[in-house]
Amino acid sequence: MTTASEKKPGFDPRLVLIGAAGGALSGFFGVGGGIILVPFMLWLIAPSRRVAHATSLGAIVALSSAGMVGFAISDQVDWIAGLTIGAGGVVGGVVGAHYMNRLSARTLKLIFATVLIVAGGRMVL
Repeated sequence: MTTASEKKPGFDPRLVLIGAAGGALSGFFGVGGGIILVPFMLWLIAPSRRVAHATSLGAIVALSSAGMVGFAISDQVDWIAGLTIGAGGVVGGVVGAHYMNRLSARTLKLIFATVLIVAGGRMVL
């Protein structure tokens, strides 16, 4: 549910750089696209937070597929685990998108920041 105040970026050459950074870091660290793509889109092209989150979901399909190919060539992909996680991810993605559209931008920002802080703290420890 997009409102008139939600800016959609359209084509912007900086999106290629954001995608390249997201792809490189996702392939290197295995991180989700939202950790890289959403902050960079908000910083560089300033779409609404909802549009940034939704756009990163579209981009992560290509980013994760490209990264997975390199690991698949080396026979490092557990296909059963990946497909099982993917099936759960499909359900979770639908549920998450449903609820994200019902949150205020401030609440979404606070939840996103909390997840990043918790994830970062776990990595440090």
